[in-house]
Amino acid sequence: MDYLIGYLIRAVAMVTIGVIVANIIMETNVLSILARPMASMVRASHLSQGCFMAALACVVDSTAGKSALSELYRRGEVSDSETIVTLLMSTFPVVLGESLFRVQAPVAIVLLGPALGGLYVMLNLFSSFLQSIAALLYSRLMMPCSSIPMEAPRSKGIVVTRDMLRRGFKRSLPILRRMLPIVFGTMILMDQLMRHGLMDLMAALFGPLLRTLGLPGECIAPLAMQFVHFSAGYASVAALLDQGSITQKQALVTLVVGSMGVITMIYLRYSLSMYLSLFGRFGARLTLITYIASMIAKVATIMLVLAIL
Repeated sequence: MDYLIGYLIRAVAMVTIGVIVANIIMETNVLSILARPMASMVRASHLSQGCFMAALACVVDSTAGKSALSELYRRGEVSDSETIVTLLMSTFPVVLGESLFRVQAPVAIVLLGPALGGLYVMLNLFSSFLQSIAALLYSRLMMPCSSIPMEAPRSKGIVVTRDMLRRGFKRSLPILRRMLPIVFGTMILMDQLMRHGLMDLMAALFGPLLRTLGLPGECIAPLAMQFVHFSAGYASVAALLDQGSITQKQALVTLVVGSMGVITMIYLRYSLSMYLSLFGRFGARLTLITYIASMIAKVATIMLVLAIL
């Protein structure tokens, strides 16, 4: 029990520091370095100037970019296919900025360690990059070239001010209030499951199914907990690794498979309602297409992990 308490204190302290530092860094305009590469990518896609600007806006603020795109769509200035391609092409910067580095990356690296956590972060980026590249290729091949010249914006550089530090700290607080109780509770739950033999029972029940992916039955716990919150999945995997119940490769496969559950919950809780409010009935179609694209990219990532490691 003393070991568990000490581990929890260290984990909570490091997660807190990691999330605060990550949010402060994200407030310093660090994503502006993506503006020119993203501009070159969108320009090569043959999209219109409106889509071009909306995609670039997503680099800094995904909500602002999607709102700008919805206004163009409502005015009839962009087609259904242009809207879909623009959203898919914006996947990489959105995942990089809002979903990953601000929250998931610091938690993954703290709980899973720099090597495993860093590799998992890179696989998440690879998955989102696949979607952006696929959208680029589709647009390049299937859409007519826009004749409107589009200039890439100049990077404003990374700026650090006292106000940015304050905003980064304040933005961290609601994230930590939601996440820390989940991490704390998950670690205690995993400890109790292992102490009372319930993990062995779960392994026996779900072992045959999970062995198709080369995973032991114990991995059912983090897979299920990913549907609750991504941090619960990370904490569960960390507990299994600490006990020696799974290998690094099994942990990585579990995390990538579990991320499909995280994406599913994000789409059900947030994306569907946001797209419906922005694009009307077309939002349901947008949600389905972008969700399927995310799942296909995750399956490709899982196959890559299984083939290489």
